Amino acid sequence: MGRAFLLLVLLAACAPLPEGPSLPYPGGFIRGSVVEGRFQAILPGAPLLVDADSEALYAAYPYQLLEVRAGKVQSLPLPGVPRFLRARPGLAVGLEGGVLTPRGLLPYPAQDALETPEGLYWVDAEGLHLEGRLLLPGSFRQVVAWEGEVVALGTEAHFFPSGRRLALPAPALKAQAARCGVAFLAEGGLAHLLTPTGLAPLGPAEDLAAWEDTLYLSPGERTLRCGEAPWF
Repeated sequence: MGRAFLLLVLLAACAPLPEGPSLPYPGGFIRGSVVEGRFQAILPGAPLLVDADSEALYAAYPYQLLEVRAGKVQSLPLPGVPRFLRARPGLAVGLEGGVLTPRGLLPYPAQDALETPEGLYWVDAEGLHLEGRLLLPGSFRQVVAWEGEVVALGTEAHFFPSGRRLALPAPALKAQAARCGVAFLAEGGLAHLLTPTGLAPLGPAEDLAAWEDTLYLSPGERTLRCGEAPWF
């Protein structure tokens, strides 16, 4: 796989840069195979999924995960096609047979998951789990860590362990934590910002990402600072 990946990188560097829709990640955008923003790199092709923490960007492909760190790209094998990707707090890749973390493949049928020092928080149609223990019943699609809490989102948002909950205008399809709240994309194509005291619409979007005080929205490679959200 290492030689094949090197050949793909060389071909990508020599070929015309591909065009395509922009994919937001925490800190910038990927246009086709070109990474711009907090990280700069040319990938061998447009990734299926992308996420980033403070030090590295991760781009997921069938049977392969690329790590962009300090200007270098490393190829890591995956035992399947990724279903979701989380870089924060720890790396978690959803697969058909479970969730791949630095600890190994954990056999949980997750819709989304967070790798934390306490263990793997994950969600599915039954609720929010911590490893093999059900914490909150409900049907959830997304889970994020924000301000010391785990936030599970479906048709409602549940904050654990505080127990706060808020109804959402539509089921959440994607969510990421920003400094000012949890940004999420709802069914129907409208982005929102959520805090324990309420939520505000951010406008139409097809995809989103968040990093510190900035939200990244596509299409159009739009950015929105926390201070520009409606209630700030």
